[in-house]
Amino acid sequence: MSASDAASKVAAVGVAGAAAGAAIALAVTRRQGPVKVEAPPKVELDPRIAAALESARKECGEGKWGPDDGATAAAWVAYQMSDNAFIFPITPSTLLSEMCDTWSAGGVQNAFEQVTKITQLQSEAGAAGSMHGALAVGGLSTTFTASQGLLLMIPNMYKIAGELIPCVMHIAARAVAGQALSIFGDQNDIQAVRSTGFAILFGSTVQEALDFALVSHIATLRSRVPFVHTFDGFRTSHEIQKIQAIPKEIFGKVVELLAPEIDAH
Repeated sequence: MSASDAASKVAAVGVAGAAAGAAIALAVTRRQGPVKVEAPPKVELDPRIAAALESARKECGEGKWGPDDGATAAAWVAYQMSDNAFIFPITPSTLLSEMCDTWSAGGVQNAFEQVTKITQLQSEAGAAGSMHGALAVGGLSTTFTASQGLLLMIPNMYKIAGELIPCVMHIAARAVAGQALSIFGDQNDIQAVRSTGFAILFGSTVQEALDFALVSHIATLRSRVPFVHTFDGFRTSHEIQKIQAIPKEIFGKVVELLAPEIDAH
């Protein structure tokens, strides 16, 4: 038998086997009937939170619509919900650090009616270590980074997660440089921190970058699980879309609502 005949015979056997398997599966399905998939249980919102949200809507109104980019949107939430931010600029997260530094220098107050303190370190490892120290003594701290910068923060991330400290890191995802420098859009950096114990929220639009940033800050205080809030570098961080902003008064309402969790931290 030639090689081509043998290959044809093997292929024919494979096709016959697949057909037989499909026939058996169909027969079993018909005998048992369609599998019923139960709807997930409806999650009831905490009445206290529902009442506060409704009150905030009536008092503050809906947010205004306007153009914004993902980095600025996320940075605004981080600035409002933090005592301090420890930064070391790295593309494409630099804009987050720059915006927070600009607001701080201009005396813009956060949700706690104080100016968020911005401190630039000499490396991402230093930023992570400083953030960890501030968190450990009860501060609400954040940082912004990407790519190799995020990898340098991994040792502190394990400790923060292990100590159940509320924390949010805002990441503009980017390729990790390997054999050569790469600033391509990628999510290798986020994949590298999945085992640290941090929860991960990934926004795919500018509106989600804004909304998920606030969701992350609320969730970390409620659960004591640290969060990585992330979105695509360049594609979302620098994309300008028309979004619905969050009124500044809303942040004050959120802080008021989370007062027990903040005090516990």
